[in-house]
Amino acid sequence: MTDSRDDRIRERAYEIWQREGSRDGVALDHWIEAQREVDGRLGAAAKESRDPDDLTNRPPPPS
Repeated sequence: MTDSRDDRIRERAYEIWQREGSRDGVALDHWIEAQREVDGRLGAAAKESRDPDDLTNRPPPPS
């Protein structure tokens, strides 16, 4: 699974690099942004598979 995750991050970082004007010297910034997006999607997919009525991981309501 790591290879496919790395591939998704690499592809997304490239898309970000193109979107940002293909500037040099910002590869790490783009990689980190892509990593957060990809991992966020993986985390969101895991959360969607959980029971939506399970309140154990929800923050308390604002006071």
